[in-house]
Formats: sequence, structure tokens, C-alpha cells
Amino acid sequence: MTRLPSVLALLVLFAQSPPSGTFTLSGHVRNASGQHTIYVLLWQVNGLTETHREIRIEAGREPRYEFHVPAGKWAISAYEDRNENERLDMGMFGPKEPSGFWPAFRGHHKPRFEEVATRIDGDVLDADIVLR
Repeated sequence: MTRLPSVLALLVLFAQSPPSGTFTLSGHVRNASGQHTIYVLLWQVNGLTETHREIRIEAGREPRYEFHVPAGKWAISAYEDRNENERLDMGMFGPKEPSGFWPAFRGHHKPRFEEVATRIDGDVLDADIVLR
């Protein structure tokens, strides 16, 4: 009977583990007001035209995200949807709502994938995105 608790513990551990061959990519979204929905988008090598995955963080929740990805080049962006229309509103000179990338992008043009992508070949648990 003493083996049953250890077997159950192993089952719980495997149920929470990411699929084999993938890495955990996680962090927090910083500088959000906490009053609006935050969207975190995962971008793949095909550029910044189609998201690979998206996480929605409701207002008032801890602004933490976690993706499980295979090795490769990935980009992550986030924005705070201040008008709750489920998209990042753009103006003539860039985003109208707080947004950011991991790693941070500081250019004065629309970023290209190569400028914001990072090669992932292991777990990254501190991929914090600072909204500006």
C-alpha cells in the first residue's frame, strides 16, 4: 500500500510536465495597470504576421504567462487592451496602447522578426515583457 502514494505523485508530476522535446518559456508582463485585459502573443519564424499562440490574462489577475515550445527561434509580445476590443490599436507613430516584446525592442519602426526573436534551446523562466 505504500507504493500507491508514490505512484500517484508520479502521475501528477507527469500530468504537469510539458511534452517531451519542448521547453518552458515563461515570464511576467510588467507595467500593466491591472485594470484591462493583457494579451501575450507567441510568434514563430514565419514573421510577425500570424501568431502561433495567444494567452489572455484577465484584468486583476497575476500578469504571468507560460508557453511550451520546441527548440527554435521565437518572439513574444504583449499588450494591454485598454479599450477591450481584443486587438492592439495602432496610430501613425506606433501602438496606441501599452505594448512590448521579449527581448525588448527599442526601434522607431515596426519590428522585424529577426529583431525581436530569440533562439530557445532550453527553459527560459524569466522572459519578462515590459509594457511601454
